[in-house]
Amino acid sequence: MLKANNHQDTKYLRAAGLDPSTGHFAWCAAFVYFCFNEAAKNLGRKNPVIKTAGVLDHWERAERKGIPEVSAAKVVVDPSLVRPGQIFVIDVGDPGGAGHTGFVEEVAAGKLVTIEGNTNDGGSAEGIGVFRRNSRRIADINVGFIDYSGR
Repeated sequence: MLKANNHQDTKYLRAAGLDPSTGHFAWCAAFVYFCFNEAAKNLGRKNPVIKTAGVLDHWERAERKGIPEVSAAKVVVDPSLVRPGQIFVIDVGDPGGAGHTGFVEEVAAGKLVTIEGNTNDGGSAEGIGVFRRNSRRIADINVGFIDYSGR
């Protein structure tokens, strides 16, 4: 585990434009946005990532904006399309359209090393902190990957 601090999720949610005092929000997508935003500030650049705390909203808006995406169907045929730095997107099947997201850190033998917010050791999409995980299989990613590397 990298961090587990209930105050951290507040910082992530605020960065993505949500007020945590107005309700309970999943924060994995807000964590992704926050990380890119901090890196962009440190580099003196504009954050290229869509400002949202919604996992599936991020996927849909990225597609509409022409941000490169690799669908899960394409990755099944060619796993080499998955690269470090991409953002993975999972639809967890919740009727409200919830999902889970994080960063691909490494790809090795069909498995991913990922950095994920709002997860735990078991891989929950409603977790307790930010974790480095090494048990996700590429085949577990059922939506796809977003690639901001050229932005």
